[in-house]
This record gives sequence, structure tokens and C-alpha cells, in this order.
Amino acid sequence: MQSDDRETSAPPVVTAEPAGMPATLVVTDILAPVQTAPPSLAEPEVLVAGLRYLQQRIPEFTQLSVQEKRSHARAANLDPEFIENGLHAAGVFRDTKLLVGRNSEELREEDEEIRRWDAVILEMRALIDGIEAANLKRKHRLGSAILTIYRVIGIYLRHPRSEDAYLRPYYENMRRAYLKTQRFRGRKKKEEPE
Repeated sequence: MQSDDRETSAPPVVTAEPAGMPATLVVTDILAPVQTAPPSLAEPEVLVAGLRYLQQRIPEFTQLSVQEKRSHARAANLDPEFIENGLHAAGVFRDTKLLVGRNSEELREEDEEIRRWDAVILEMRALIDGIEAANLKRKHRLGSAILTIYRVIGIYLRHPRSEDAYLRPYYENMRRAYLKTQRFRGRKKKEEPE
């Protein structure tokens, strides 16, 4: 059961049991900025739970449709110099609060909050880039191993021995899947305009 109260809801408790070790309970707050012991490696499921928890804690967190993003784009992407000059004008204009519902100090606070959240966005993009790079390396490592197995089994079957005959259906399944991928790539290249 989750609490709807963003201020008092507790972060998810994370337990970790290293493989091959006796079952011991280790409680780790994945969101803690400073830990005295070296952090344990995070499992994907733990990160997903932590990110979902973070979504609940981010003020005004939402998802926008493409149409909504387009409708917000013009005003949301003003030149920083224009915004700064507008903040100065809001400070001297006596009807600012009447016109936009906020005074110049509230507008400046919102500008500062935007800058702080922009820093968060940059860090999250760096985090996503790092996660994608790590997973690409995993995929490469696995793919290289599978390609090596495919090649070696193919060599074994070119010079058949009775003890290797059991490998033929596995090799044929791999070959069929590999050739299907190669045909798809060939079609895709032909469809691309030059």
C-alpha cells in the first residue's frame, strides 16, 4: 500500500543478498547521498522501484502528449537574455501581480527553480547515457559469445563427426535466425534513399 502523502511516504527498503553468501539482511537507501560503506551494485528491479519512488517525490511530475509539448514549446524556450530582461521589467511594472498572478520575486524564484531542475535533467541524461553504455557493453559481450559459438559449431558441422551430430538442429535454428536478420538489414539498406 502506498501513501499519497509525498512528504511522509517512506522510501522503499532495499535488501541485498550476495550470491553464495548466507542470507543476511542489508538495508540500503539507494537515494542516500553519502554512504559510509562502498555502495553495493544495484539490481535493475531495485533501480526501477527507486525511480518510481522518485517520480512520486518530484513536484509537478507529469507526462505530456506530443501536442501538449508543442503547445508549450514557444514560451518554454525563450532566450535567457529575454527572460532576464522580462524579470527586470516585472520588478518595476506595478501591475505584474495583477497581470500574471505572481509578483516579480515569485517569478525570480520560479526562474531559480527551473535552473535547479535543469541541473537535475542534465544529471539524469548522463545517468541514462551511462546505463545505455553499460547495457550496450553487456549486449556486445553476449553477442560476441553467441557469434563465436555459431561459428565454431558451423566449423564442427562442416567436418561432421558422429559425436557432433546432435548440434545440427541447434545450428540450423541459429542459422535461420541469423540469415533472417541479415535479409532484413539488406532490405532496410535498399529502402534508404541515397
